[in-house]
Amino acid sequence: MAVLRGWAALALALIVAIAVLPGGAGAQATISLKYYYPVGVSGPLNQLMTSMVNDFNRSHPGISVEPVFAGNYVEAMAKAMTGVMGGNPPDLAVLDTPELYSLLDQNAVIPLDDLIAKEPKGWLDDFYGALLLNARSNGHTYSIPWQRSTVIFFYNKDLFREAGLDPNAPPKTWQELVADAQKLTVRDASGNVTRWGVEAPVVDTSPWVIQGFFIEQKAKYFDTVSGKWVKFNSPETTSAVQFILDLQNKYKVHPPGPSSAAFWAQVPQDFIQQKVAMIYTTTGNMTFIRTNAKFAWNAAFMPAGKQWGSPTGGGSFYIFNKIPPDHVQAAWTFIKWMTEPPQAARWSIGTGYVPIRKTELSTPAFAAYLNQVPQALTATLQLRVAGEQMTIHDVDRVGMVLLNAVQAAQSGRMSAQAALDQAQRDATQLLAKY
Repeated sequence: MAVLRGWAALALALIVAIAVLPGGAGAQATISLKYYYPVGVSGPLNQLMTSMVNDFNRSHPGISVEPVFAGNYVEAMAKAMTGVMGGNPPDLAVLDTPELYSLLDQNAVIPLDDLIAKEPKGWLDDFYGALLLNARSNGHTYSIPWQRSTVIFFYNKDLFREAGLDPNAPPKTWQELVADAQKLTVRDASGNVTRWGVEAPVVDTSPWVIQGFFIEQKAKYFDTVSGKWVKFNSPETTSAVQFILDLQNKYKVHPPGPSSAAFWAQVPQDFIQQKVAMIYTTTGNMTFIRTNAKFAWNAAFMPAGKQWGSPTGGGSFYIFNKIPPDHVQAAWTFIKWMTEPPQAARWSIGTGYVPIRKTELSTPAFAAYLNQVPQALTATLQLRVAGEQMTIHDVDRVGMVLLNAVQAAQSGRMSAQAALDQAQRDATQLLAKY
């Protein structure tokens, strides 16, 4: 009997031990999250993202985040919406910020107000206000900034010196841009261009960069309150498109023909190969340029039209609807961890994306980074004059209408005014149901 009692005690001890082991009956179940994210700029950003997710998983044993590289922003949105339509949405995703109304129209994402309210007072105020402009609708906040950007202006200081220009004085206006680009454009004896003065991928898979030129002309080109109308063919927007045409056709300092997704990818490559002296691109390409350029370079604001300006861009975190409550909380835990100043600084340093929080600048890592790369502060300073990227209903199709119009003008098939008039008619028809 004593032997049986001994075996019984041992068996009980084994049961208790097994129950508290990972995966045992008494262990806390791991919450597995599916996380979609896009990578739309040059460089191995998916490797950095994977590394950061792995660090989160190691420090949060009750949560397992599976990162899913979902292509560029358009592809990531399509993949996410396919999941929503099929009843199998991701738990969270980084998506292009102008997609807010498209997501709301499909009841795809949840408001974050209740989650934010549980954070310390002023938590959201630490994020730059310009990056929250297209995170809100009807008094609710639906996204948290992550890989955010502005369009900034990179220039080759060595080529400025070679052309007799001050390497510390980038063009501040459109007129100065033209004058500098004319001096920086190089042609061979046959008249063929061997180096362009400037390249601006004004449209790619979206009409993002051209919106910077709209903002600089003080154009009020979309409904910032309810996302129900656009005004593509105003004198302000037309003059912005005409300026791009003049760079190409009148001054001949910019490659001819329409911009495209391929041109977007080519521009930073052209810059580091010194095939062009000045470029417009996302601040998210800064690390790529810093790592690969074999010459002195600098970053500056977009040269001003009637005013300084740039659209904000990039992606923000969304949590999807119709996922279990514990998944919502786990997704929020992940978002909070990723956007803490040390992690946010790690991402900004590794990518070149703009800092998302004010306290990020004072982290030891970012302070040291600024000492080495003072150009990294350019986009943050430009947030003071940045405007909201077009955030409207059916933004993908309406954006494609604008994209096609700009390309039609660049290719010479239509004048700037005619192309934008057609875009206005088409966009108005698309938005009529809202």
